Amino acid sequence: MKPVYFDDLVNLCSELSTNENKLLPLCAAENVISPFSKIPLDTFLQEKYIMGGVINYQQESNFVGSKNLYKIYELLSLQCNKLYGCKYADARTLSGVNAVMTLLMSLFSSGDTILISSEECGGHGSMPKICHRLGINTIEMPYNYDIYDFNYNEINEILRKEKINGILICLSDIIIMPQLNKIDLPEECVLIFDATQILGLIATNSMENPLQWFADKQKFILMGATHKTLPGPTCGLIMTNNLDLANQFDTLINPDYLRNSQLHHIFSLILTLMELEIYGKQYCSSVVNNANFLATALVKNNFDIIKVAPKYTYTHQIFISMPESDARKFYNKCLDYGVSINLRNKKLYKTCGLRIGTQEISRYGWNEKEMFAISEILRDIRDMEYFSQDISNKINMISLNKKICYTFDQNYYDILYTRLHYS
Repeated sequence: MKPVYFDDLVNLCSELSTNENKLLPLCAAENVISPFSKIPLDTFLQEKYIMGGVINYQQESNFVGSKNLYKIYELLSLQCNKLYGCKYADARTLSGVNAVMTLLMSLFSSGDTILISSEECGGHGSMPKICHRLGINTIEMPYNYDIYDFNYNEINEILRKEKINGILICLSDIIIMPQLNKIDLPEECVLIFDATQILGLIATNSMENPLQWFADKQKFILMGATHKTLPGPTCGLIMTNNLDLANQFDTLINPDYLRNSQLHHIFSLILTLMELEIYGKQYCSSVVNNANFLATALVKNNFDIIKVAPKYTYTHQIFISMPESDARKFYNKCLDYGVSINLRNKKLYKTCGLRIGTQEISRYGWNEKEMFAISEILRDIRDMEYFSQDISNKINMISLNKKICYTFDQNYYDILYTRLHYS
């Protein structure tokens, strides 16, 4: 007997698949996972639980077989140490925001005060709301819009004059690495840098690794979601070199703040990190090169692209500045054509603009040829007053080539798939 809404579900699946195949993916917040990394996602691992922290295995209250499952945590730690140089790595939290919430609940108390990146300078919009809900007071970090980085002199002045318990930097919009080593971090102050957007670039030395800027005794945490320039499943990855600090939240994450740590996602993340180990430098180099080539081509087509000399960007992101009325009109036209792009109303964009990301299109092996074609497509969308089938055809043509690159060959896939599914 067929479920009542089964036909509706089938139709929805067809519609979603058709739209995805035609989509020109320029959203800076999404990426694609390789078939190799997806291997654990439909295995028995998704039903398995393990209780306790990642620093030490806890036998008490655990389930049969959990000691072997704990080896997944150990393997993640080894892989993160290799790529990031961290002494502690934890991917039990379910997303970047979930990781931040867990750290805030574990490390701070109601009434504490932290510095926070504002939404105007690219900060994640949910962070002030979460802090206020937890009773944590926030002060927006001073920012220098001329150099697209924080005003560290003013930040250090605040740290000298006031009792600041922590610093939370969560940048959704980022074209350079913030120079966090310029912060005079007080001994008891916790600095959390949510590097969600650039975790892949950091892992491959395409950007500076801020873990190297802080001594082990300093309370610095590098963390983020794992599905942007790190093209993995959705997890919240938390890393630090301060093991005393890690002990403050390690056994609170599980079982206190969550129970099922989604082991199939953690295993999938390990496979993605292995891809980055072998193919990451080539992939991330392509990401940044494509972003700058596309930005240059857009400038030639009379787009106002924000630049941090000598490059337009050091990440996967491109900032287009545009008057609000024009930006909204352009954004809505992009939606009509199936071009994924982000509208931004922030001072960072000179009041308004749009954000483009090259992390997903680079995963398909696209290069300067495709970047040039994309620049012309965006120009024509902007300039054409009415819907053009010719533009739509160009988008459909370029979107045909979406084979995932920078991953292991079929032999590696077959070996791992067989071990997890048929052993």
